[in-house]
Amino acid sequence: MIWIALSGCLAGFAQEARVEKSVWGVQGGLLSVWGYNESRLADDVALRSEVGLLGSFSYTYSNFSGGSGRYTLIPELTVEPRWYYNLARRRAKSKFTMHNSGDYFSLRTSFYPEWPVISNPFARPLNALDIVPVWGIRRHYGTHFSLETSAGIGYRHVFGENSKDAPVFNWRFCIGYTF
Repeated sequence: MIWIALSGCLAGFAQEARVEKSVWGVQGGLLSVWGYNESRLADDVALRSEVGLLGSFSYTYSNFSGGSGRYTLIPELTVEPRWYYNLARRRAKSKFTMHNSGDYFSLRTSFYPEWPVISNPFARPLNALDIVPVWGIRRHYGTHFSLETSAGIGYRHVFGENSKDAPVFNWRFCIGYTF
């Protein structure tokens, strides 16, 4: 009887590391804030969907009025498939993998709609699409708090009459709370 209980316990520890079925949370960066959901597509692939406000700060100077700073929040909608490539290795080393805590590669696709921006009456909506391959790291501390950083270089297309394409650098450092 003890052997059956012990083997059942060991089988529980021998499970493969895999992406969680669904993870909900919020993250904040230096000037920005996002709400997100990650849903499992495969054992090591999750689809992250996110809605947020991307912050920016610009400083202008004129001879008449001196200098002034303007803070702007731009709406952002993102879909990002993520491949968590080291969950099994982290689990084998008895490292924390809860809430998809690991290293990943992704294809971050962000749309900045032509909605009004917040906080700056002089700023115009961006109306652009970014496609950026990204490498990132997420680590959870405790049950709910996380740190995440990612970076990538990709492509931006701005829609409208003055349509243009340009390279874009995407870097994030976020503190998060997972529900």
